[in-house]
Amino acid sequence: MIRRNPISDSSFLRAAITATQAVLVLLAICAAPLVHAQTYTVLHDFQGCPDGSYPISTLVLDRAGHLYGTTEYGGTSCGGYDDGIAFQLKHQGSGWEFNPLHWFRAGAGGDDGAFPLDYGGLTVAPDGTIYGSTNEGGITGCGGTCSLGTIFRLQPPPNACTTALCAWTLTVVYEFPGGYNGSFPSSNVMLDAAGNLFGTTQFGIAYELSPAQGGWTEQGIYNVGGELQAGFVSDSSGNLYTVGNNAVLQFTPFDGGWIKNILYLFTGDENGNNPVGGVTFDSTGNLYGSTTRGGTLGGGTLFRLSPSGGGWTLTTLCNFAGSGGPQSALTMDAAGNLYGTTEDDGAHGGGSVFKATRYGNNWTCTDLHSFQQDGNGVFPIGGVAVDANGNLYGTTSSGGSHGGGTIWQITP
Repeated sequence: MIRRNPISDSSFLRAAITATQAVLVLLAICAAPLVHAQTYTVLHDFQGCPDGSYPISTLVLDRAGHLYGTTEYGGTSCGGYDDGIAFQLKHQGSGWEFNPLHWFRAGAGGDDGAFPLDYGGLTVAPDGTIYGSTNEGGITGCGGTCSLGTIFRLQPPPNACTTALCAWTLTVVYEFPGGYNGSFPSSNVMLDAAGNLFGTTQFGIAYELSPAQGGWTEQGIYNVGGELQAGFVSDSSGNLYTVGNNAVLQFTPFDGGWIKNILYLFTGDENGNNPVGGVTFDSTGNLYGSTTRGGTLGGGTLFRLSPSGGGWTLTTLCNFAGSGGPQSALTMDAAGNLYGTTEDDGAHGGGSVFKATRYGNNWTCTDLHSFQQDGNGVFPIGGVAVDANGNLYGTTSSGGSHGGGTIWQITP
């Protein structure tokens, strides 16, 4: 398994930014004006110890407007509990308070997992319980012989948290044993109304976890093959949707199992290539997603899949320049606008936050913020969270005052 080194990656890509600065731009099908009156604010700078580093998951909001996320690396001492953290960013008066909820550690003396990726973000249940995955770690369920990743549950304290370190309780729900049951989960988990969890593992297994007799039982949904990092979304009929093997996939329940359907296969032409971030539904049943490469400008695309005549029709909404298109699923607000990030294009080559707005049958993509090496963070991998007031939240995987990444807010 190949794991990125955030330090060496950042050094290499800083040089790439200098070489390509002012060349990479965000473009759309229609000419798009720059959006004005946007205020960009860094809410938190990650230092590595004790608050973690390299945040790449999409932030999620709870009903109170608090933010939750993970970092892949870092911990309390970068020599002990240093395999990533789960955190909360909590409203505190007119500001924000950063609270580590759990420090992960795998191996001797710890078996709760390591490197929480959760590209699509943690999952917050209606009762405030949080579910997520670690890409490695977990040893008790495998007889102490493996560390192939975990699914975990974080439960909030019984009373309101009033201290800097909230007494959240972590429980390992499932440890992956490998084989057809999967290994190295990297996607977010989807929670259905019956309390079942659905997700994917890095090497192509789609799975379902169901509560049973005080524990959990895993059922392999399908061996998709290839590499997966996107989780599922579902429709009202219980069908599941994700991306993998250069395709948009649908899984339909049938006779106690699942049938895989390919809704669209990307071929590397002007419609894009390499979708990795998952898909998003609108209220009329259309699916929206992105590709990281290809398109007319080579930097990926924004697309819509619409049900049509028993099949699906793809429409390209926007084209991106550069070499690092969207890595995470798009977010749709109440008005039907789409938001996302690109990892390393934008006006300065350090990534961007974009908005796609529909005007009749046409869409316009606008660059809300372009990242550069200026202390505000660089290279966003996670997507965008949108609150009820239209504020946008996200992370950068590196940069900031300490180099460990940032949490940012864009206020309209």
